[in-house]
Amino acid sequence: MSNIENLLDYDCIDYRKLLVIKAKSMELTDEQVYLLIIMITLIDLNIKPITPAKLSQFCQLSLTKIDEVLISLVDRHLLNRINGSLDLKPLYKQLLDMKVEEAKDMDLISIFEDAFGRSLSQREIEIIQSFKTNGFSDMMIVDALNEAVKSGVINFRYIEKILDNWQKYGVKKRYAPKNSEKQDVDQKIKNYKWWDNE
Repeated sequence: MSNIENLLDYDCIDYRKLLVIKAKSMELTDEQVYLLIIMITLIDLNIKPITPAKLSQFCQLSLTKIDEVLISLVDRHLLNRINGSLDLKPLYKQLLDMKVEEAKDMDLISIFEDAFGRSLSQREIEIIQSFKTNGFSDMMIVDALNEAVKSGVINFRYIEKILDNWQKYGVKKRYAPKNSEKQDVDQKIKNYKWWDNE
């Protein structure tokens, strides 16, 4: 990790000033800059989660206009949507002239079809799309599917409830990931025939 990347984890940079200085060269509109400054301020004040409804409490723009501006910022890879909340790390990286890696979309339809053991209907594909529209990342959706599979309840209503709970209370998986390191057991112990000792 470079020294510049370390700066993202500490509050030692005034991103508002940096944004105002670089906004024109980044070809940002005044509305985009205005919303980004509000978002940076809310993060500094530890007001979370940052959602369009939350932003409308602090500015005069209509909710429709806020949505429009936020979509344009997501499309330009200046914002990420994570668990229904907005994340500013991509903006911070661009302000610091760091390379922003674009997240690659997973083939969710194939993953769901494998889990369900059948082809998905058009309605089910639309439900998956609605999960993404609501701000859930591909990985989060797959995690919810895996949770449903492990619980033995493989249906979209259950998956939707899992995602809603994670959004409300934070991600809390019932099933902890298994430790990838296997402990080697001594072969003598492994092959010991305890029943011969009687």
